Amino acid sequence: MPETSVATPITQRGLDWAADVLAGRVPSCKRIRQACARFQADLDRAGTDSFPYVFEYEASEHICAFLEALPHIEGAWAARGETLTLLPWQAFMIGQIGGWRHRLTGLRRFRTAYVEVPRKNGKSTLLAGVALYFLVPDGEPGAKVYSAAASTHQARIVFDAARVMAMSGEAEGQTLEELLGLTVEEHKIKTTDPAAVFQPIASQTKSKDGKNPHCAIVDELHEHDKRDVWDSMASALGAREQPLLIAITTAGYNTGGICFEQRKYLQSLLEGVRKNERYFGLIFEADEGDAPGDPATWAKANPSLHAAKSLEYLQDEWEKAEASPAALGEFLRKHLDIWTSVGAAAIDMEAWRASEDSRMTLAQYVGHKAYIGVDLATRKDPASVVALIPDGKLFRLFSWHFLPQKIVEAPGNEHLWGWQKQGLIFTTPGAELDLNIIEALVLQLAGLGDGSWGWADVPVLDVEMVVYDAAYAAQMAANWEKAGICAVELRSRASNLNEPFNKLIASVEDHRVINDGNEVLTWMAGNTLQKQVQGGDYIYPTKQVPEDSIDGMIATMNAIWPLCQVPDDTSDAERRSSFFAALGAS
Repeated sequence: MPETSVATPITQRGLDWAADVLAGRVPSCKRIRQACARFQADLDRAGTDSFPYVFEYEASEHICAFLEALPHIEGAWAARGETLTLLPWQAFMIGQIGGWRHRLTGLRRFRTAYVEVPRKNGKSTLLAGVALYFLVPDGEPGAKVYSAAASTHQARIVFDAARVMAMSGEAEGQTLEELLGLTVEEHKIKTTDPAAVFQPIASQTKSKDGKNPHCAIVDELHEHDKRDVWDSMASALGAREQPLLIAITTAGYNTGGICFEQRKYLQSLLEGVRKNERYFGLIFEADEGDAPGDPATWAKANPSLHAAKSLEYLQDEWEKAEASPAALGEFLRKHLDIWTSVGAAAIDMEAWRASEDSRMTLAQYVGHKAYIGVDLATRKDPASVVALIPDGKLFRLFSWHFLPQKIVEAPGNEHLWGWQKQGLIFTTPGAELDLNIIEALVLQLAGLGDGSWGWADVPVLDVEMVVYDAAYAAQMAANWEKAGICAVELRSRASNLNEPFNKLIASVEDHRVINDGNEVLTWMAGNTLQKQVQGGDYIYPTKQVPEDSIDGMIATMNAIWPLCQVPDDTSDAERRSSFFAALGAS
């Protein structure tokens, strides 16, 4: 460990915890052992040309000591007038964020932090202290600090905790307000610096642009159905020299959302698959195969067990979970940090994610038989094209998604802008999508294109059939038919989609659907719910809220539809005649 001439007991508490994790003296899961091993490996190469960061004990202790000077605001500790005491894991986390510095500039290393920890492990209080530190003691001119969440209520949890701390804290005979020069208002905390402010911000806020955050705290990221808060805060960090975007969350169930995306990214860093020296994270969870009712499992996932969270409380919660499947899912998510599917979610997102193959390219399947599904829209909803390539028992999916440029640029759609920048969403100018771009893509896929709309490099497939929803498609379908493409209209109703929807659900669960990792299609898969036709056996796809697009999944079902009409071993000639017989009956 590095030497220091200044007493840094809180920092040392955190580093001792990491050493105990690696030595097996502290119950811990695989991800936490990986995080501690990453820290140790970073210490071994600190200050080198390839890794220009050093761990500064004094910098770590500065933020840790500030947090321990803040008052408890709830429970027996508050009644006794006690200040915070960072638990070892909290000291490690805060010390990592504050202690790692560039050896030449002295600026903080980490710009993003993602921490998953079960509920009642003291995360909101911790985040409130971080917010106050970045507002004043960090010394940033014009510091803008935001508590950001999916709802105003959630955003205020951290903000209100900070307000109470600021109003009730005392040191050296002065209130915390006086010491830090704070003006505490109902919806803002100001400082003597007129450009500095701390305030809550929610997804419903009309515009989250122009916020220029020095610190953005995102509480319970798993509750964010949209990406707008995270993406808008992340994109605004560039204006500061050492900003921090930090999320502390419990597990959720939407594995197609922004929270699971960040979790998956952190996992890739901890496993060494990816490299990002500016991203810090911890995941406290039960390991695969752990018994959910075993107190040893609880200790792995809950680092504040026997402190902020009691064993008796967990025992009571487990008794409820054993008695009810619904309560069991809640227990797994909230107390063991295990992501689970709930409600009417149709797609097994764990199986979907496990079947991603980002190395798979369309060029590998030039000339292969394919079925094209098309779902069209012209304004707010995306239009989607999906190419399904049968490969033995597997279905390989490639997708394209389209929106008007005006929709992508609208406030609250930062996630769409980010996907456009990555080449995952294609646009045409204005407020209405020019459907000629989709017509040209399908022609190109069928080997009949002229290279227009930028599709010249798209590989050519042996397109057996294009299946499309009738909306907006009349002229387009006529042009496809004129070019020699077999184009079939399939109206999006339960009687038509029931069979391909069921086949898609089962094929995903059997790991037969291989997708190329397109995050837009994955997002749409996570949004797809199923509903039962009243009084019947049919199911059909739906979504929870209008913003949850599922168009790519409708296009996928359209592409699967031909494969549902005849047995898999039917000859090509029999298959084609069966398509039209089935179509006439629908």
